[in-house]
Amino acid sequence: MAEDIEVEIFGQTFRVATGEAPPAYIRRLAAYVDQRMRTLAEAAKSMSLNRVAVLTALNIADDLLKLQDQYEHTTRAFSVKTEQLIALMEARVGDV
Repeated sequence: MAEDIEVEIFGQTFRVATGEAPPAYIRRLAAYVDQRMRTLAEAAKSMSLNRVAVLTALNIADDLLKLQDQYEHTTRAFSVKTEQLIALMEARVGDV
């Protein structure tokens, strides 16, 4: 059952619908975004809130795309190895 919860990100309170996700997961997401924003803001103290938010979003998107690329590479490598193993097993069965 979807419910609304309040989370705090970078000193601002937001009301968020949980949808299918457990409230604890939404809180975890908010804490992650908050931490990333605070880390970025600490590195460049004179940035506006909008700039911190956009740069944080870009950094998180960069992390996501790198993980997606890594996942796709790993999946392709797994498929190749699986096909090689199946071919090897079929060749061994044919030898018997």
